[in-house]
Amino acid sequence: MSRKCTCQICKSKGDTDTFYKITNDKGLNKYYCSKEEFDNFQAKKEKRYNLLKYIAEEVLQLEEGQIVSPSMVKKISKLNEFYDFEVIHESFMVNLDTIHYWIKNKNFSNEYGMVSYIMKIIEGSINDIYNKWKHKKKTLIKQENHSVDLGVLNGIGSSNSMSKKTVEVYLNF
Repeated sequence: MSRKCTCQICKSKGDTDTFYKITNDKGLNKYYCSKEEFDNFQAKKEKRYNLLKYIAEEVLQLEEGQIVSPSMVKKISKLNEFYDFEVIHESFMVNLDTIHYWIKNKNFSNEYGMVSYIMKIIEGSINDIYNKWKHKKKTLIKQENHSVDLGVLNGIGSSNSMSKKTVEVYLNF
Protein backbone atom coordinates (compact mmCIF):
# COMPACT_ATOMS: atom_id res chain seq x y z
CA MET A 1 0.00 0.00 0.00
CA SER A 2 1.54 3.27 -1.08
CA ARG A 3 1.54 6.54 0.77
CA LYS A 4 1.86 10.07 -0.55
CA CYS A 5 5.33 11.59 -0.47
CA THR A 6 7.24 14.59 -1.77
CA CYS A 7 10.48 14.67 -3.75
CA GLN A 8 13.28 16.16 -1.62
CA ILE A 9 14.75 18.02 -4.60
CA CYS A 10 11.95 19.34 -6.81
CA LYS A 11 9.11 19.07 -4.25
CA SER A 12 6.78 17.28 -6.69
CA LYS A 13 4.09 15.06 -5.16
CA GLY A 14 3.90 11.32 -5.71
CA ASP A 15 3.59 8.04 -3.89
CA THR A 16 6.07 5.72 -2.21
CA ASP A 17 5.61 2.98 -4.83
CA THR A 18 6.79 5.09 -7.76
CA PHE A 19 9.42 7.33 -6.12
CA TYR A 20 13.04 6.35 -5.42
CA LYS A 21 13.65 5.76 -1.71
CA ILE A 22 16.84 6.44 0.25
CA THR A 23 17.14 5.55 3.93
CA ASN A 24 19.63 7.76 5.80
CA ASP A 25 21.86 6.88 8.78
CA LYS A 26 19.11 7.64 11.27
CA GLY A 27 16.63 5.30 9.57
CA LEU A 28 14.56 8.08 7.98
CA ASN A 29 13.27 7.54 4.46
CA LYS A 30 13.68 10.29 1.87
CA TYR A 31 12.01 10.08 -1.52
CA TYR A 32 13.12 11.36 -4.92
CA CYS A 33 11.37 11.36 -8.30
CA SER A 34 13.96 9.00 -9.79
CA LYS A 35 17.37 7.49 -9.19
CA GLU A 36 18.83 9.69 -11.95
CA GLU A 37 17.58 12.85 -10.24
CA PHE A 38 19.09 11.70 -6.94
CA ASP A 39 22.42 10.79 -8.61
CA ASN A 40 22.58 14.19 -10.36
CA PHE A 41 21.85 15.93 -7.05
CA GLN A 42 24.62 13.97 -5.29
CA ALA A 43 27.10 14.65 -8.12
CA LYS A 44 26.36 18.39 -7.99
CA LYS A 45 26.75 18.36 -4.21
CA GLU A 46 30.13 16.62 -4.50
CA LYS A 47 31.36 19.05 -7.20
CA ARG A 48 30.44 21.99 -4.95
CA TYR A 49 32.26 20.43 -2.00
CA ASN A 50 35.39 19.78 -4.10
CA LEU A 51 35.35 23.37 -5.41
CA LEU A 52 35.05 24.91 -1.94
CA LYS A 53 37.74 22.59 -0.60
CA TYR A 54 40.07 23.59 -3.47
CA ILE A 55 39.42 27.28 -2.80
CA ALA A 56 40.08 26.89 0.92
CA GLU A 57 43.24 24.80 0.59
CA GLU A 58 44.88 25.87 -2.66
CA VAL A 59 43.61 29.34 -3.49
CA LEU A 60 43.21 31.02 -0.11
CA GLN A 61 45.58 28.65 1.71
CA LEU A 62 43.42 28.67 4.82
CA GLU A 63 44.39 26.74 7.92
CA GLU A 64 42.40 23.78 9.20
CA GLY A 65 39.14 25.01 10.72
CA GLN A 66 39.00 28.34 8.87
CA ILE A 67 36.03 28.87 6.60
CA VAL A 68 35.69 30.27 3.11
CA SER A 69 34.19 33.74 3.29
CA PRO A 70 30.38 33.68 3.07
CA SER A 71 30.55 36.46 0.48
CA MET A 72 32.69 34.23 -1.75
CA VAL A 73 30.30 31.29 -1.30
CA LYS A 74 27.42 33.59 -2.26
CA LYS A 75 29.24 34.83 -5.37
CA ILE A 76 30.07 31.27 -6.38
CA SER A 77 26.42 30.30 -5.97
CA LYS A 78 25.49 33.24 -8.20
CA LEU A 79 27.96 32.04 -10.86
CA ASN A 80 26.51 28.53 -10.54
CA GLU A 81 23.14 29.78 -11.76
CA PHE A 82 24.62 29.54 -15.27
CA TYR A 83 28.02 27.84 -15.03
CA ASP A 84 28.58 24.30 -13.81
CA PHE A 85 30.78 23.81 -10.73
CA GLU A 86 33.33 22.07 -13.00
CA VAL A 87 33.71 25.27 -15.04
CA ILE A 88 34.10 27.42 -11.93
CA HIS A 89 36.67 24.95 -10.53
CA GLU A 90 38.60 24.97 -13.80
CA SER A 91 38.54 28.77 -13.80
CA PHE A 92 40.10 28.86 -10.33
CA MET A 93 42.74 26.34 -11.42
CA VAL A 94 43.66 28.34 -14.52
CA ASN A 95 43.88 31.63 -12.60
CA LEU A 96 45.63 30.26 -9.49
CA ASP A 97 48.97 31.95 -10.14
CA THR A 98 47.32 35.30 -10.90
CA ILE A 99 45.20 35.12 -7.74
CA HIS A 100 48.23 34.25 -5.59
CA TYR A 101 50.21 37.13 -7.12
CA TRP A 102 47.52 39.69 -6.32
CA ILE A 103 46.85 38.34 -2.83
CA LYS A 104 50.56 38.77 -1.98
CA ASN A 105 51.23 42.08 -3.74
CA LYS A 106 48.03 44.06 -3.26
CA ASN A 107 47.20 45.35 0.19
CA PHE A 108 43.53 44.63 0.76
CA SER A 109 41.84 46.58 3.55
CA ASN A 110 39.45 43.73 4.34
CA GLU A 111 38.48 40.23 3.29
CA TYR A 112 35.48 41.40 1.29
CA GLY A 113 37.75 43.50 -0.94
CA MET A 114 40.04 40.53 -1.52
CA VAL A 115 37.09 38.25 -2.34
CA SER A 116 35.65 40.80 -4.77
CA TYR A 117 39.02 41.14 -6.50
CA ILE A 118 39.44 37.36 -6.79
CA MET A 119 35.93 36.94 -8.17
CA LYS A 120 36.55 39.67 -10.79
CA ILE A 121 39.61 37.72 -11.96
CA ILE A 122 37.44 34.58 -12.25
CA GLU A 123 34.61 36.42 -14.00
CA GLY A 124 37.10 37.85 -16.50
CA SER A 125 38.10 34.44 -17.82
CA ILE A 126 35.14 32.19 -17.09
CA ASN A 127 33.45 32.63 -20.50
CA ASP A 128 36.55 31.40 -22.35
CA ILE A 129 36.86 28.44 -20.00
CA TYR A 130 33.13 27.71 -20.37
CA ASN A 131 33.41 27.64 -24.17
CA LYS A 132 36.36 25.21 -23.99
CA TRP A 133 34.48 23.04 -21.46
CA LYS A 134 31.35 23.00 -23.65
CA HIS A 135 33.40 22.06 -26.72
CA LYS A 136 35.13 19.29 -24.75
CA LYS A 137 31.74 17.90 -23.60
CA LYS A 138 30.40 17.92 -27.18
CA THR A 139 33.52 16.13 -28.39
CA LEU A 140 33.16 13.45 -25.71
CA ILE A 141 29.51 12.92 -26.61
CA LYS A 142 30.38 12.61 -30.30
CA GLN A 143 33.14 10.11 -29.50
CA GLU A 144 30.75 8.01 -27.44
CA ASN A 145 28.13 8.07 -30.18
CA HIS A 146 30.59 7.22 -32.95
CA SER A 147 32.60 4.58 -31.18
CA VAL A 148 32.44 1.32 -33.08
CA ASP A 149 32.52 -2.06 -31.38
CA LEU A 150 35.30 -3.96 -33.15
CA GLY A 151 33.86 -7.29 -32.00
CA VAL A 152 30.68 -6.54 -33.92
CA LEU A 153 32.65 -5.50 -36.99
CA ASN A 154 34.78 -8.64 -36.82
CA GLY A 155 31.59 -10.68 -36.62
CA ILE A 156 30.21 -8.88 -39.65
CA GLY A 157 33.40 -9.49 -41.63
CA SER A 158 33.27 -13.24 -40.99
CA SER A 159 29.60 -13.58 -41.82
CA ASN A 160 28.92 -15.07 -45.23
CA SER A 161 25.33 -13.83 -45.32
CA MET A 162 26.29 -10.16 -45.82
CA SER A 163 27.63 -8.83 -49.05
CA LYS A 164 31.04 -7.25 -49.30
CA LYS A 165 29.40 -3.91 -50.08
CA THR A 166 27.42 -3.96 -46.79
CA VAL A 167 30.58 -4.68 -44.81
CA GLU A 168 32.37 -1.76 -46.53
CA VAL A 169 29.50 0.58 -45.59
CA TYR A 170 29.84 -0.45 -41.93
CA LEU A 171 33.60 -0.05 -41.96
CA ASN A 172 33.50 3.37 -43.64
CA PHE A 173 31.00 4.71 -41.12
